[in-house]
Amino acid sequence: MAALIVGGDRVGTYKDFLVQQGYEPVRHWSGRKQSECHRMIPVDTRVVVVMVDYVNHGLARKIRRSASDMDVPVVFSRRCVGQLSSALAGVAT
Repeated sequence: MAALIVGGDRVGTYKDFLVQQGYEPVRHWSGRKQSECHRMIPVDTRVVVVMVDYVNHGLARKIRRSASDMDVPVVFSRRCVGQLSSALAGVAT
């Protein structure tokens, strides 16, 4: 089960947490590059984590739309592993 983190600069803690939850590989898009607004979500992705403190509204909207088309759950979280944990609890794996 692969995961995609969108946003954030230092996401090592979140990657480690997602690996512990069984998501591997964990990919990361910083959300700062213009080209990332046009990337496609990888097909093997099972959950998308959007770090809301680092992502603009346009990119968040596009990610949500693309993930919805692929039937992939999107989790919105701030810079807190605890909040990410409770948000992932609502996602059926």
